[in-house]
Amino acid sequence: MTPAFPAWTFAVFAALSVLTLGYSIYSYRWQALRENRTAQHLFYGSVVVLVMLWMSKAGILPGLEFHVLGLTAATLMMGWRLALLAAALMQLGLLLLGATHWTDFGYHLLIQNALPIAFTWQFYSLVYKRLPHNPFVYILVAGFLNAGFTHAFLDVLQSLAYLASGDYTLAKVWHDYLRYLPLMMFPEGVVNGMFIAGMVAFHTEWLSTFNEDSYFK
Repeated sequence: MTPAFPAWTFAVFAALSVLTLGYSIYSYRWQALRENRTAQHLFYGSVVVLVMLWMSKAGILPGLEFHVLGLTAATLMMGWRLALLAAALMQLGLLLLGATHWTDFGYHLLIQNALPIAFTWQFYSLVYKRLPHNPFVYILVAGFLNAGFTHAFLDVLQSLAYLASGDYTLAKVWHDYLRYLPLMMFPEGVVNGMFIAGMVAFHTEWLSTFNEDSYFK
């Protein structure tokens, strides 16, 4: 279920999502991915994992469900461009599995993927610029806290969309959705943080945002 916006708004969502995805594809250095077989496996594997995470959801209000996003880990591992492309393939997978409708593809990609990925990337960039370059800062702040706040950002964004469409009242959204937000921020942070911690410990080369010379100097 998506918010009951007028039909033209979904055309706008689709146009904006296509432009955003097109820019990410155009600006990415594809030669680096073509020459790295491991990176290719990580990319396609992340799509499969994202599909499984987004298929496993629970909630009271249709359209406002809780599930682990996994977008922070994907962004820190591949960068925002490949993370957005992986999210688009994930949405295509959900569409083929019958979990979503093709008319809602633009809304899902823009609101549920592109904006959270932009948020998590800006959060990481702020941590990289403002905080010490320390592996524990990277794991706990850029990974754990970043994932939790990204989850909160998306939940608030979707709540505002359903409130604006008139599908739900503020009291209902708060009672059946937003007041449980802290309960979902923590597992989101734990799942993403554990993944990032494992990569830092064993495979730093799999993290495009982790520079060993900078963090282990």
